[in-house]
Amino acid sequence: MDSYKQVKKKLEAFIRKFYLNKLLKGVILFCATGLIYLLVNLLVEHFLWLNSTWRTFLFWLLVGVGGVLFIFFILIPLAKLFKLTNGITAEEAAKIIGIHFPEVNDSLLNILQLKNDPQQSELLLAGIAQKSAKLKAVPFTAAVTYKTNTKYLKYLLFPVILILGFLITGNITLITSPLDRLAKHDVRFEAPAPFRFLILNDSLSARENTDYKILIASEGTITPERPEIHYNNQRYFLKKIAPGKFEYTFSKLKTDVDFMLIGNGVSSRNYRLNVIKVPKLLNFMMKFNYPKYLGKINDSLSGTGSVRVPEGTKIMWDFNTINTDILNFSTEDSLHKLKVEDKNLQFSKTVYKNIAYRLSTTNKNIKDFEALDYNIRVIKDELPEMEVKQKLDSIDEVTQYFYGKISDDHGLSRLNLVYYPENEIDSVKSERISISKGNFEQFHYTFPGNLELRPGVNYTFYFKVWDNDAVNGVKAVESRSFNFRRKTIEEIEEEKLNQQGESIKDLNKSLENIKASEEELDELNRLQKEQKNLDYNQRKKLNNFIQRQQEQSKMMRNYADKLKRTLEDESENNTKDAAQKEELKNRLERNEERLKENEALLEELKKVADKINREELGNKLEELSKKNQNEERNLEQLLELTKAYYVEEKLQKLARDLKRLSEKQEQVSEEETRNSLENQKKIAEEFKDFQEQMEELGEDNKALKQPKELERDKISEERIEKDLRDAEKDLQNKKPEGAKEKQQNAAQEMKEMSRKMQQKAAQQSTRQLKANIESLRQILDNLVTFSFEQEDLLEDFNEMEVNNALYASKLRRQNILKENFKHVDDSLYSLALSNSMISEEITKKLTDIEFDLEKSLERLAQNKVSRGTSSQQYVVTGANDLAYLLSKILSSMQRQANPQMGKGQGENADFQLQDIIKKQQELNKEFEKNAKDQQNESGRTKGESMTDGEMGELFEIYKQQQELRQKLQELNKNKRDAKGDQLAEEMRRTEEELLDKGFDPKNQERLQKLAHDLMEYDEAQIEQGKNEKRESQTNKRDFKNTTKDQSIKAKEYFNSLEILNRQSLPLREIYKQKVKSYFERKDN
Repeated sequence: MDSYKQVKKKLEAFIRKFYLNKLLKGVILFCATGLIYLLVNLLVEHFLWLNSTWRTFLFWLLVGVGGVLFIFFILIPLAKLFKLTNGITAEEAAKIIGIHFPEVNDSLLNILQLKNDPQQSELLLAGIAQKSAKLKAVPFTAAVTYKTNTKYLKYLLFPVILILGFLITGNITLITSPLDRLAKHDVRFEAPAPFRFLILNDSLSARENTDYKILIASEGTITPERPEIHYNNQRYFLKKIAPGKFEYTFSKLKTDVDFMLIGNGVSSRNYRLNVIKVPKLLNFMMKFNYPKYLGKINDSLSGTGSVRVPEGTKIMWDFNTINTDILNFSTEDSLHKLKVEDKNLQFSKTVYKNIAYRLSTTNKNIKDFEALDYNIRVIKDELPEMEVKQKLDSIDEVTQYFYGKISDDHGLSRLNLVYYPENEIDSVKSERISISKGNFEQFHYTFPGNLELRPGVNYTFYFKVWDNDAVNGVKAVESRSFNFRRKTIEEIEEEKLNQQGESIKDLNKSLENIKASEEELDELNRLQKEQKNLDYNQRKKLNNFIQRQQEQSKMMRNYADKLKRTLEDESENNTKDAAQKEELKNRLERNEERLKENEALLEELKKVADKINREELGNKLEELSKKNQNEERNLEQLLELTKAYYVEEKLQKLARDLKRLSEKQEQVSEEETRNSLENQKKIAEEFKDFQEQMEELGEDNKALKQPKELERDKISEERIEKDLRDAEKDLQNKKPEGAKEKQQNAAQEMKEMSRKMQQKAAQQSTRQLKANIESLRQILDNLVTFSFEQEDLLEDFNEMEVNNALYASKLRRQNILKENFKHVDDSLYSLALSNSMISEEITKKLTDIEFDLEKSLERLAQNKVSRGTSSQQYVVTGANDLAYLLSKILSSMQRQANPQMGKGQGENADFQLQDIIKKQQELNKEFEKNAKDQQNESGRTKGESMTDGEMGELFEIYKQQQELRQKLQELNKNKRDAKGDQLAEEMRRTEEELLDKGFDPKNQERLQKLAHDLMEYDEAQIEQGKNEKRESQTNKRDFKNTTKDQSIKAKEYFNSLEILNRQSLPLREIYKQKVKSYFERKDN
């Protein structure tokens, strides 16, 4: 049985090899037929360029045929090999083996049949075993040989050689191209044509909302004529840019675009242009939160990212994006990656310095798209700026006026004046100066103003201004330093006396010039009268004279103004002669007014001279001559009174200096530390200086036309000199006790000498006053006598004809009265030189009377009786007015000499403004009545044709009007009311018009207006609480806001205007800079 099993195994091995051989054959045939069939299909596709439908059919046919061949040649043998299906049986295999091996023949088949016999016997089994043993050595597998398949390789060799041939020759594309098209059977491929389209762009991708230009080239034997591009169901022609090259531009791409190219019936494959979504910053807004101290309203800005903001501003950005994942906010030293959620985001930053920043957007496709560069310029809170100008007071040359311009970019906080004594930096003091809180301010300051500074000490001061910087803390700047030294009382007194001396010399020169010009004026007046017309040289001479007079007038005003300034500040100098000083100041003011009137007259004279109006020129020359005479007298009196005042003041000063020197000597003698030879020598030198000044005072006194009695106490001076010398010797010899005694003696002598000087001055003033009273009484008596005689002579001429035999004698009598009045004039003029109560008004009256006396003589001599008597009437009126004025002055002088005289019984003690109004109304009625009476008598309208009775009535009205004016002036004396002074001046003009035009209707209107103005003035007084009936008598002194006055004066010095609206305006920075530049202009 073992033999049978071995045969069985060998038979199974044969079957396996049999099917392996079948499989090898199938593989060769499958490859050969498959390749041949593939090449046939490729050949069809290569030549036919089937469309996708046929290619799909051919593809699936190839797949089907290949599948059938694979099943037949490979799968079936494999299935039989692995017995998955029924293959050849053992009997069929035995037959094959028997055929191959003749020695086997049917033996193997018989063994299998015997084995399959159902009746198995031992004999049968022995036969099977015997036969099996015979076949045991036969190799069944040798019946199948693989070499038999080599004959099929020729079928495979053909396609392989063909493929290798294509590969070697470089025509492999003849296989690969159809194969690729066949593999992509559903894709449309270009049919083979004489040309093809080539896309020259590196990639078909573009960014959203951009234009994309596609570049196309044709490759082949021909060039398409009008190629097109087909997309979105539309066709568009390509633009030819060169032979065989075209282009087309897609505009504002939004989504992906599928397109193909068509030309000459040839179509390209489908292309896709990919559109990439772009991260965009659509817009953003900047919100500004400014520092609170700026007072600036928070605002916002859009459209730009570059701004100028104040330091410390918090900026918030509101960004609006699209297709953005991250917004990059980068600066020079930092990068902020801001994650975008829902398209919007915010970012804030407080800026203190300039920042350059960049904004860019990023998404998964694009990084840092469209980087935008912006700048934030930080406006630093700058230091405040200050410009201070200084001017010295041209009057006292000590007071300093300051005009300052201060500014800050964001606002000022405060301004201080800082001052301290030199070398005492620890004693710093400051004063707050009021300013606004705006950006720009100007200030005026007068130093020292009301500051309490020690006399004789040098001070340093400056201005300091602070800004309102709340970010860095307030900052301050200082002006340059200034110096100041307040003079001591002694220095002020000495300086004022020196200035007065210089002013007196200048006025003396002016007086000499006036006297010199009188002759020239007389010559011009004579030429004008003698010649009908002035020739060119004479007119030029007149113009030169007028010009010199104008210059002289301006110089006199300047000199008088300087002198008046030296008389200011009575309280500071403790002057006892306050009334005299006040009178001199008033005289100087009135003198200035007269000089202005003279200048106006000179201007009129200049105009008349140019027009060659002989009559008017003569009148103006006469008027100028009259004014010059009056001015000469007034100036001479003013000069003499000023010299006398100067002598008295200097005497008083020397007395005070001597007293201070005595006190200094006492201090030196009592303090051992100060009792030195050096200090004693200084005292001796000061006393010697006192003696020299006394000598100078004596010379000044001699220069007076009526010198004062200034007898020096030579004996006391010699004793003082001796004690001072002895004290020096004792100190030099180290004998302080002996020196102390001499020093005390000298101090006592000085004190006593000072007291005597002051006492003698007071006694002399009293004696002088009594002498003046006596002189004035005598003058007044002579004046009254003259007035009566002149009035009698006037009546004689009124009753006399020209051919009367007594006419010549009366004319001589008029000449004698003229000479008599000259004595009155000289006496009164002499008195005026020593008595300031003889005012300019009296001088004017004297000049007017002399003028009218000359005119009366001249007209009467020319037999012009009516005009001559008119001049005589003016003389009588003037003499009466003068007598009235002198009587008032006499009464005043008598009260001054005897203070108890008339106390409690003054007739004007209770005379009030209402009384003046009442009297004025009564006077107006009286004038109206007389005017009507005169108008009823025809032919008499002016003073020349008045009767004596009418002249007397007019004169009475004139005197009453004059009394009312004087009473009004007395009421206003302490009030210093400008309106009251104006009314008094109007009354004075009315008085002049009364004498000039008599009972004229215009005078009546003037009187009525005057009464109306007085009532209005009274109502204003009541409203302002200034009515005399309600006025408190407790304190008559008016409070003066010196600080405000000083500010106004400083403004006047710098001729500057205050900025009315100084609040900070909500301007943009560029306009703030322009405003600042405007205020910093040099010409502003």
